[in-house]
Amino acid sequence: MTYDLTTTVSAIIVSFSDPQATRGAVESLLAQSHPPIEILVADNHPDARTANAMSAWRPDARVRLVHSGENLGYTGACNAAAAQARGEWLFFLNPDARADPACLATLANAVDSRCGVAGAQVLLPDSRTNAGDNPVHITGIAWSGRFGEAREYGLSREVGSVSGAALLARAQAFGEAGGMCERLFMYEDDVDLCWRVRLTGWTVRFCPDAVVWHEYEFDKGTMKWFWLERNRLWTVFSNYSVLTLALLAPLLLGTELMVAAQAIRGGWTHRLLRAWGSVMLGLPDLIRWRRRVQRARRVGDREIMERMSGRVQTSLLESPLTLRVNPLLAAYRRIVLAVLGVVGA
Repeated sequence: MTYDLTTTVSAIIVSFSDPQATRGAVESLLAQSHPPIEILVADNHPDARTANAMSAWRPDARVRLVHSGENLGYTGACNAAAAQARGEWLFFLNPDARADPACLATLANAVDSRCGVAGAQVLLPDSRTNAGDNPVHITGIAWSGRFGEAREYGLSREVGSVSGAALLARAQAFGEAGGMCERLFMYEDDVDLCWRVRLTGWTVRFCPDAVVWHEYEFDKGTMKWFWLERNRLWTVFSNYSVLTLALLAPLLLGTELMVAAQAIRGGWTHRLLRAWGSVMLGLPDLIRWRRRVQRARRVGDREIMERMSGRVQTSLLESPLTLRVNPLLAAYRRIVLAVLGVVGA
């Protein structure tokens, strides 16, 4: 597909505490071979740190500020900016990322009429892989695909999930899926959005030749584990059908035991308990959001799960137990897929 010069892209950057990094991300977007029609900078800091800094930037007229005066979380800020966007496509870029000058054009070349989301390859500063085609296990555990490996080259392909650090979403698909789930606040939002976009009948593609560089580090304190576990459970309980949840119930319970063992070893048991408690206390909101997700569904869970992994293969949860149970997890996935195929779900 040839890049359509009439295609309009609105870029969205959510900034919190590092205006200088945000400025670099903005400049990388202004330098695109086919730049966005606008760049919406969502300042999420209550003290308006980025907004204050922008007054000295003398930014391009295409750069606009979105500031609510409070921390809406990453998901809330994305939705606030998307509500003001005029483009047919929304490009979400992390504030500590830099887009290659051909990134947007390459992504646009990778999409077709069925594509709802296209993701770039995210590289570390040394050009090793940070993320891109990100695997998602059927229990909702997700990880950065090919982390630390050499940069990938090749044609775009349909996948289950891509990194939110550099994600191009069709505005129509984004709206039909309900936008970002604001209850997630931060983390796991890319997995959830890709999952719901696919549920509404759109596809997700990964384009390795579209590149951004990302100043990435995983370890941001034990609080990150709270968000990851809480949001994983929220996503799973929202997006699967009742039948699939019933079929997966033993596996989901076993996964919680495995995660609990990892939490004990890693010293974040209190974060795990808090995550479970948050899901329980937020049950009324979860039920309301789930109803919305299921009303928008156009695709059965079997089609969704076909692009999910049956094995957990990430160093973050690597243990002798994981290695032993992976073949059983893969077999469980095959059984669930077979049952869903029989009942047509």
